[in-house]
Amino acid sequence: MTVHTPIETRSGGLPPWAIGLTVFVFLVGGVYLLSNLVGENPAFAIPGVSSSPASSGEPDPAVGEALVSQGGCASCHGPELSGSGQFPSLLGVNDGPVSENLQELGTAHPDDWIAIWIDGTTPETEGLDRGGMPAFGDQFSPEQIDSIVAYLKSL
Repeated sequence: MTVHTPIETRSGGLPPWAIGLTVFVFLVGGVYLLSNLVGENPAFAIPGVSSSPASSGEPDPAVGEALVSQGGCASCHGPELSGSGQFPSLLGVNDGPVSENLQELGTAHPDDWIAIWIDGTTPETEGLDRGGMPAFGDQFSPEQIDSIVAYLKSL
């Protein structure tokens, strides 16, 4: 028969190192939280693209291409953006809209109908059948939308 020796228990509560680590984690978390609440957040970063459209003043098709790939346009418009199902091709947008629901918008705004359509939050798009197209005006800045348009026009 084996006699078990009782395990000694700690009577002093948590060890000092555990208390110190907990305080440190809360301090780091507080600093991180405050740094995200105070001031301006950095601009939307796109890996592999060195310049932003705001810095040059001109829309950058390379930035637009990165945004299109991040935004998931291919999931609806097809892998080559040549259209899929009910979603039209994004190739040849320089020639104007091909979708019936965009004809009036294209006529009223021949130079910027694409940007207005992608944004989707402006009064010009109220009442239009978006056919499943999400509004990206809350997700992308006007400069980013202009870069997307520049990319689509380059296709």
